Formats: sequence, structure tokens, C-alpha cells
Amino acid sequence: MYREGAVARLVIDNPPRNYLTTAMFEQLGRYVREIEADPDLRGAVIHGSGDRLYTVGADIREMEPFTHLADRHKETVRWLSGVHAVLDRIDHSSKVFICAMKGISYGGGLEIASACDIRIAAQDARFAMPEVKLGIIPGYGGTQRLRRLIGLGHTLALVLGAQEIDAETANRWGLVDIVTPRGEAEIAALQLAQNIASYAPVALAAAKRAIRDGGDLALSDGLAQEQAHFADCTASSDFAEGLQAFLQKRAPQFSGV
Repeated sequence: MYREGAVARLVIDNPPRNYLTTAMFEQLGRYVREIEADPDLRGAVIHGSGDRLYTVGADIREMEPFTHLADRHKETVRWLSGVHAVLDRIDHSSKVFICAMKGISYGGGLEIASACDIRIAAQDARFAMPEVKLGIIPGYGGTQRLRRLIGLGHTLALVLGAQEIDAETANRWGLVDIVTPRGEAEIAALQLAQNIASYAPVALAAAKRAIRDGGDLALSDGLAQEQAHFADCTASSDFAEGLQAFLQKRAPQFSGV
């Protein structure tokens, strides 16, 4: 993990293909907890090392021992539960997580991205969920988070078709929020994260929860939740500071309370 002001950079670095291992997910979980506990960090950018690759996905070689277990179902669920706990933490964090993708963005890497709040991809990025070719399905939340992001039909096409789509298609489907020129995804993600980090932490956390949680509610319940979050913001020191800074025509100094 690297720090750039109020933003952390989490780099997937396992050359030459940036395979995702269990140990890497455990480390990611520790980093997420660090970020959440640090009031000086307002968010994070996740990206792959090098200049040509995000990640090809999970290290399938780690699954080979499961085929020899007497109770492979129980052990597989235990293993997947550990990964889910990490991605759920990103999903429910009060901090903002942005994923920057370039080159190959496959499988588990796409499932990490789907847990993030914002996804940015370079024009050369290619996306696929190839798990069915191996006799399995996406297991890190892909069948659920992707459907919520891109809808039933597009998720079925991506998962059952197991074919690559390009950045333009991913953007049109809603899988990617911003497309940049080649080589600029990480720069754009860091710039956006730094901009977001300058805003009121209380408001950012409230907006994230209202948007994320409201999608699973009836409209009336979602609107009621929005009102509650808004009211909580008005009771915060951040709002008082933001209002005074606006009236005094100066930059606000938010404290996050």
C-alpha cells in the first residue's frame, strides 16, 4: 500500500500475470481495515502493477488441492467466505474505493472492481468472466454484483458467453464508469480520488450508503433513508464548516465529524 496524501494506492503485483492468490486477498483485507481506521485517508485506488495488465484473475492452481479433499464443498465455501468478507468490507466501507483497469481485466479482478464504488478503464482494457470454461462459476460475488451493475441480460452474456468485451462495450453496459486514453486510467483514478478526498467525509459516507443501500429498497423506503442521511449530515461539524467556508468564500477544512 502506498499513500498519496489522503488517498491510498493498493497495487496488485504478482508478475507476470498478476494472478490473485488467497494471501493477496488476506493482505487486501488488512489494507482495507487500515484505510478504514485512518482518519487521514479518505479513499483508495486499486490497480495492477506495470503498464499492460490489471489482472488475469484468480490463481486457479490454488484450487487443485480441493479436488483431493474428502469434504471439498465445506472447504471451498470456507475459502470463498474469506474472499467475500474482504469484498463486502470494500462495498460497505465509509471510504471511497476506485478501481483503475488496463489491459486484461478478467475473473476475480473484475469481481474486485465490481465491489468498488467507481470503475475507470483505459481504452485498451478487455474484460471477461471465463470461469465456466473451467467448470466453475464466478465465486467472488460476480454473479450478484455484476447483475446489480449491468443487469440480468448483460451478466448472463458475460458469464455464460465467457467472451471478451472491450472498454467501449463495458462502458455502454455500465460495467465501466469512465474510459480514458491508453495509459491514463490510473492517473484519472488518482486525480478523481484526490478530488473526492477534499470533500466532506461525513457527506461522502452518507451519500455512498444512501446510493448503495437504496437500490435494494422500495422507492419510498429509499427516499426515507435519503432524508435520514441528509438530516445526519446537517447535524455534523462538516456541514457547519462547509456552510461557513461557502459564505466566507474560502476552502473548507473538513474534520470528518
